[in-house]
Amino acid sequence: MVDLSFQEKSAWGSLLAIAVSSGLFYPLAVPHIANGGAFIDILPRLIFVIGVIIVIEIVYHSIIAARSGVESSDERDKEFNLKADRLSGYVLAIGIVLITGHILIRSAIAGAPPVPSSLLVSVYLMLALTVSEASKLVTQIWYYRVNV
Repeated sequence: MVDLSFQEKSAWGSLLAIAVSSGLFYPLAVPHIANGGAFIDILPRLIFVIGVIIVIEIVYHSIIAARSGVESSDERDKEFNLKADRLSGYVLAIGIVLITGHILIRSAIAGAPPVPSSLLVSVYLMLALTVSEASKLVTQIWYYRVNV
């Protein structure tokens, strides 16, 4: 088995943190807000999820730094990060265009269901950011695996 670099291990840990936190937040928040629920009802869950992300990141990065040390980024790491950032930007742009298009189409069609609340749109935008960051991490991991 190939020894993973610190940056690749870091990407795996961050992807794990995003997956866990997304699984704890979005399945509860989206239906709650879509059904007219108040943000204050999901605020404790949001604070908990942010805490989970912080704890996972701190513990995981402490463990991998203690085991293998933190090596400085080389040109390969910088290249992978730039390529992943570019794809992440595209994913975010597509998410924002889809959300905006959905709102515009619903408001333009007579008899269409009402436009989602601004709170629901905010959660959708947070979801677009989350998917964008996850795509960045998956892309980084993919480049590390393909270019061993």
